[in-house]
Amino acid sequence: MHQTLADRWSRISLRTKITGVTVLMLTLGLLVSGIGTAAMLRSYVESQLETKLESIASSKISEYLTRGDGGSSGSEGGAFDFNASDDVFVAIYDANSGTFLAHNWGTRDPGVFPLIPKRLTQADVYSQNAGGGYRVFSLPDANGDLTFRGVYAVMYADDQGNLAPILIAISSQDTERLLAAYLTIFLGFGIGVVLVGALLTRMLVTTTFTPLREVEATAAAIADGDFGQRLGGATPNTEVGRLNRSLNTMLNRIDRAFRDRARTIDQMRRFVGDASHELRTPLVSVRGYAELYRMGALQNPEDVAQAMDRIEKEAVRMGGLVEDLLALARLDEAKPLDLAEVDLVPLARDAALDTMAANPGRTVTVIAPEAIETGSTEVVSADVEVDLDSASTRSSGPMAFAGATLARLRGRRANEQGDEDGASARPGRRGGRAATTARSGRGGSA
Repeated sequence: MHQTLADRWSRISLRTKITGVTVLMLTLGLLVSGIGTAAMLRSYVESQLETKLESIASSKISEYLTRGDGGSSGSEGGAFDFNASDDVFVAIYDANSGTFLAHNWGTRDPGVFPLIPKRLTQADVYSQNAGGGYRVFSLPDANGDLTFRGVYAVMYADDQGNLAPILIAISSQDTERLLAAYLTIFLGFGIGVVLVGALLTRMLVTTTFTPLREVEATAAAIADGDFGQRLGGATPNTEVGRLNRSLNTMLNRIDRAFRDRARTIDQMRRFVGDASHELRTPLVSVRGYAELYRMGALQNPEDVAQAMDRIEKEAVRMGGLVEDLLALARLDEAKPLDLAEVDLVPLARDAALDTMAANPGRTVTVIAPEAIETGSTEVVSADVEVDLDSASTRSSGPMAFAGATLARLRGRRANEQGDEDGASARPGRRGGRAATTARSGRGGSA
């Protein structure tokens, strides 16, 4: 499939992107600075060259060409003497005809001479320098390259005031060699700077992103289920350090949330187990009273009223358990516990009544210590003592279940049941016995 430039760019790692962009910007900066410096240096050297030509033409021509007494040694210039120079070329023309006479590079190789005109008149000089001053122009060398800069001028040829045209030229090859050497040195240093910059950038990015690799490894470990992993090692005041601190905070909250969830699930399982056991108690009681009524054991209205009262209370208890089951969906709200003093005597009495309903042949007695009345609430100063005979203890029916339920039911909805049954649980006698008796051929006490 054809990939766009954006897709290819997105596939490159961040380290490579940063390194590449840094090297590119560094290279562009060096190129711009190098080219700009070379251009300015060339302009400066050319300006210096033109200034030197104008200075020679205006006042320093005598350093390279002077009038003699009738001839110069071996020179075709007649009344002029030339001073040899390695960098300044001076050619003189006839004052009348403008023909070339001689130059000061007679002893040098003709291959280094500039190509000069064969005729140069005063009119040509004035035409070239029209507007005042001296106008510098380019001259070709033997190879046709414009490597010379020249200027036209005139000088006195004799005492009668005749002016002879002269041409002054300076080679710019030294300038070109200087620029070439500069560019070579700059290129070498530039390549070195780019390489060093690339290496330093790569090292810096790699060192900076090392904590991010730790973040990646920690995230992978957390994804595998190890929620105890934490990030560290980065300086807190850096971007990676602040990221690590934020991630550690997030991981702590996630870990705490998982622990709360596990604790909630465990609480829910325990509650469901307790509720399933506790639901059996009112169901057995209701079933016992129903069987008593069906068998005709409830003969007088008081027994029927008492049985209906117990069935109603057990139904209320089952309703409370069902409400607690519905509250399982809100376990995460951390519903606060309602701690209060509990009167266990009504619970013992209810358990005794339920036991006798399920086992009419048993005699159950509840022995309660002295009850102390505080305000409108009665509390028990000691634990309730329940004694089962050997026959009751060995039974596996409702008697044993009711006895085990007493230990499990302490504190649960005892306030409501205590308020409802307080009067009937303590019939006026304090410090004595609250007894509920059902008689048959067999007897027992609880």
